[in-house]
Amino acid sequence: MMPPQISDQARLAALAVNRAGRSALRLALKSPFSRWMSGIPAAYHLLILPHDLRTGDPSFAVELYDGYIGLAGATAPVGSESPFLVMPPTVPWQKELYGFGWLRHLHAAEDQIAREKARKLTLDWIAFASSAPPLGRDRDITARRVIALLSHAAFLLDGAEPDFYDAVMRMLSRDLHDLTVVYGDGSGVPKLRALTAILLAGLCIAEHETYLTSYLPTFSAELDRQILEDGGHVSRDPGELIELLLELLPLKQCFVARQLEPPEKLYSALKRMQAMVRFLRLGDGSLARFNGMGPTFLDQVSAVLAYDDLGATFPDLHAPNSGYARLAAGEVVIIADAGAPPPLHLSARAHAGCGAFEMSVGTEPLIANCGAPQDETGDWYVVSRSTAAHSTLSIDDLSSSRLIKAQESFVAGRELFWLSGPRSVHHEIIENDASIGVRIGHDGYRERFGMNHRRQIALHKSGNEFAGHDQLMPANQTGIEANAHFAIRFHLHPRVAAQLSRNTNAVTLTLPSGATWRMVAEGADLDIEESIFFADPICLRRSLQIVLKGPCSAATSVHWKFEKVAQQQKPVIQGAYPRRLV
Repeated sequence: MMPPQISDQARLAALAVNRAGRSALRLALKSPFSRWMSGIPAAYHLLILPHDLRTGDPSFAVELYDGYIGLAGATAPVGSESPFLVMPPTVPWQKELYGFGWLRHLHAAEDQIAREKARKLTLDWIAFASSAPPLGRDRDITARRVIALLSHAAFLLDGAEPDFYDAVMRMLSRDLHDLTVVYGDGSGVPKLRALTAILLAGLCIAEHETYLTSYLPTFSAELDRQILEDGGHVSRDPGELIELLLELLPLKQCFVARQLEPPEKLYSALKRMQAMVRFLRLGDGSLARFNGMGPTFLDQVSAVLAYDDLGATFPDLHAPNSGYARLAAGEVVIIADAGAPPPLHLSARAHAGCGAFEMSVGTEPLIANCGAPQDETGDWYVVSRSTAAHSTLSIDDLSSSRLIKAQESFVAGRELFWLSGPRSVHHEIIENDASIGVRIGHDGYRERFGMNHRRQIALHKSGNEFAGHDQLMPANQTGIEANAHFAIRFHLHPRVAAQLSRNTNAVTLTLPSGATWRMVAEGADLDIEESIFFADPICLRRSLQIVLKGPCSAATSVHWKFEKVAQQQKPVIQGAYPRRLV
């Protein structure tokens, strides 16, 4: 049997060779000579326009008037200079700029000055495009730019001078040609977004109907590959569902507007995806922070669910293909990661959080994972992917998965790391008259420490008690690694207060509403430590974590429980209220 490390390196080598071959072909086909030889129809007349489901921010126009551009949570001073010539503050900011993410914000301002600003930025990009860094011509960014242009073409082009109109249409034609060349480069959401942009062009631009016949079969097949039977995305990233729905729903509307029957694969995928979004929602409306999920933008979630005509229902307790379990009773919702990592080539954003869970009470989050920061190039990004950043068990602060540096060194300004392992992950739903729960096991620590992790969690059907049991079991006859120590972490949401009671090995947790829960544990030392919450849309936030620690052994068995503390009613003192004077 091939050793795991060799197997990983062989898979990485195959990926690198495949990418290198496609890169050489892509450069040849994207040349001006290729565009001339292809005879691709030039975009000119628009028939219909897709609806952008993302919310625009009119205040962006005010900031731009003042000489600032704020995108993706970062702001850059530009003054009177073109933003394409300034040093970008972050890579997400740069992606939004090149992908025309600013166009919907200026459109939301709905005034002529904002329209002129949009036209000026568009001309700046046309002048800058030929010398733009590779990120500006990236397949995913190009697809975003095409979708943005089509969605806001009326705002940008109504009443425009013929020269400006022609320049925009030439740019659109070039970008579409490039997408037809590179759409198959790699896999994942960027590939599906590129195909979506091509189909939108076929529906929205006159004399581009050939795009539909040429690319619809490929689109349907790719949709089937990426959207799992239970509605999850193959990357296991909840955020990717929102991103795709924001673009696939307008695509379906465009088919209807052209009086064409949307593909059955599209109908089916949309229904499954919307159901999975509901499955992954906690009580406050946010999506569980697993495998690359960062901040939840509630307006976007509301937008994609508002188009759920059939009221899609999600799986009762678990999504077996996506590898998630959902326990709900009373006011409590718990979502647990019970699956293996995604395929290696789709794991660049995946997290080592096997066995982790998140918990909300009513509309208030209680237990969370740290989540992913918006800036994937920052120092915290790799940290956010570690097991220690999740509410589960780790050994010697090492992760249950290995991060393997890709042979291509940088992607979009950051080093690229694939995620490998655990190799064996299993889960089982358990339900009885009193509780619902799940057993999860994985072998992520087998090779390094000779141990397997087993976790069982159960939620009482009253919603007032949630209990768990973590075990470390010898994986083979040779026993376990000596001197290793475990840590079981429960990351608290930043708005949760915690008070430690050392005498009883318990923690009292207070939610913003005043609701109180008590956490007790046995079989480990309990303490409260500092943590950090990456998944805030504005900035990183300090938080706390409950940590259970102890030495690893064949007898490691830790029981813990969260229970709701009954609220004591304040006594009413007779005569305490002033009498009404007659």
